[in-house]
Amino acid sequence: MLSEMSATELGEWGDYFRMQSFSDVWMDAQFASLKALIVRMVSGSSDAAVADFSLLPEENGIPERTDEELMHLGEGISGGVRYGPDSQPGH
Repeated sequence: MLSEMSATELGEWGDYFRMQSFSDVWMDAQFASLKALIVRMVSGSSDAAVADFSLLPEENGIPERTDEELMHLGEGISGGVRYGPDSQPGH
């Protein structure tokens, strides 16, 4: 693909990508919409919802982590430094 692009086209693509990056949520929404549209066209019914084809979990289904859980998970990071009461001498 790059061999078929001019330097100007590559620069324009770079500008576009900086403005409209392809995040996981955006890509999932695009493909879920496409799959739902194809199912609707082939089956002739409008029962297929976009959410039925999404691969990402719903945002309200992600539990909120407490500070204590985050600190515990941070202890396992190789080379990480813990800041707080547990990293002070005598604790």
